[in-house]
Amino acid sequence: MEGFSGNNDLSQLQATMRAIELASTSIQMQINPAASEAIILSLGQSSQPYNTCQFILENSSVPTARFQAAAAIREAAIREWPFLNADHKRTLITFCLCYAMQHATSPDTYVQAKVSSVAAQLMKRGWLEVVAAEKETLFYQVNQAIAGVHRVDVQFAGIKFLESLVSEFSPSTSSAMGLPREFHEQCRRSLERDYLK
Repeated sequence: MEGFSGNNDLSQLQATMRAIELASTSIQMQINPAASEAIILSLGQSSQPYNTCQFILENSSVPTARFQAAAAIREAAIREWPFLNADHKRTLITFCLCYAMQHATSPDTYVQAKVSSVAAQLMKRGWLEVVAAEKETLFYQVNQAIAGVHRVDVQFAGIKFLESLVSEFSPSTSSAMGLPREFHEQCRRSLERDYLK
């Protein structure tokens, strides 16, 4: 399979989803693991696979395929971040955050944890570019979830997102993003100064 970049054709999205589902299931069953791994890796290595990954997250009944789609969003977005426009960046973060909140009742908690972690990582990646008003809007949405405005499961998902975010900003648990240590330090100082009160 030669990549899965940004195709919006429904039949192609469904075919790609089936390929990722089959590869994810095959790896678990140890059936042709090298070929299955190559298929999964090609999703994250594709150019702008975001529509495909979102389709898989929203439509697949295979939890491991949804997990792999979230991982592919993270891999591609971190790699392509300098080339994405501000709206695309914001959309990716919002999609991941909303997905985690909307699927808070899902029994596949590891998928929700992965998507929440991806939202936190992307939020950190854009931290120094995003204006305060956008950060405050995201934090307001998370605070609404935590305050119990929605269901208890959404409240829990909001708390899990904040845990992921704090972990991402912590020097000892932050994810590698191919950026200098100074970037991570600037983000940490900004979060502590402006939002951890």
